[in-house]
Amino acid sequence: MTATATRPRGPYAFEYARLAVPDLASSINFYTDHVGLSLEERSAEHAFMRADTSHHVIELVEDTTLSDFHCLALGYSAESATVLAEIRQRLEDNGIEVFDMHPRTAALVEDGFAVKDPNGQTIEIFTGFEEYAEPPLVEWRPLEIVHPFLSTPAYRESQNFYLDILGFLASDFIISDGFGASSFIRGEDRYHHSLALRQDNSYYVAHLCFKMKSLDHVMRGRAKALYKDVNIASDIVNHSASTSIAFYLYEPQHGPRIELCDGHRVFTPEEHETHQARRMTADPRNIDVWRAASDDWERF
Repeated sequence: MTATATRPRGPYAFEYARLAVPDLASSINFYTDHVGLSLEERSAEHAFMRADTSHHVIELVEDTTLSDFHCLALGYSAESATVLAEIRQRLEDNGIEVFDMHPRTAALVEDGFAVKDPNGQTIEIFTGFEEYAEPPLVEWRPLEIVHPFLSTPAYRESQNFYLDILGFLASDFIISDGFGASSFIRGEDRYHHSLALRQDNSYYVAHLCFKMKSLDHVMRGRAKALYKDVNIASDIVNHSASTSIAFYLYEPQHGPRIELCDGHRVFTPEEHETHQARRMTADPRNIDVWRAASDDWERF
């Protein structure tokens, strides 16, 4: 039997983030102007924004009591009803409560459920996410949303939840006794990572990654951010593990850091089944190959 036939199947791909923001109109403008998303539906309290053909990659929910964003949920697809049922069974076998998805997103999928990870973060897992026949008629836009990056004090518990229970696969580890230890883990879409975890003193969504059409489009987004005085929290990096080139916007009233990247390693079907995760030293060059030395930690 093949490894595919014997191992548990995990979630397929990262599909969306639901973010509470203090000013809905302002955040819509931010994601339109600086991420390239298209507004597809809006009410007084929420908005759906899409990148390509999937129904949405960002849902914004207005909460005027906030000063900065709050992540309400992260959404992952499963490749079949069978896999979805198997993931649910593993959760229940481990005594983890499964509950209903938010009604707005439940109405957009064939089947699904929600669960809280060890950090209390809501994760929605589903099949049959609605889509459009064609992408938006917009030249400068992302092709897709690729992953969230989660900083967590419950690092080992989160590894167990995502790898051993949900069924993600390990691509690479950065080894550290404390802060900075990281896990890059992938779903069945075979991107180098569909989720990343980092050991930290508190929980927060550190960034969301969007894959752009080309390096030229990444640099055009950077130029626009500089022109409009949007904060660039981390400038151009050449990621060692995923081989993508990216920069990071950060306006906390709108969301976590937003990574706009060109390229992202995709494992071949054979690599996906046979890859052994590397144990990489906690060195800045194992995050960005363009760092000059082992102590070149500035600008991240």
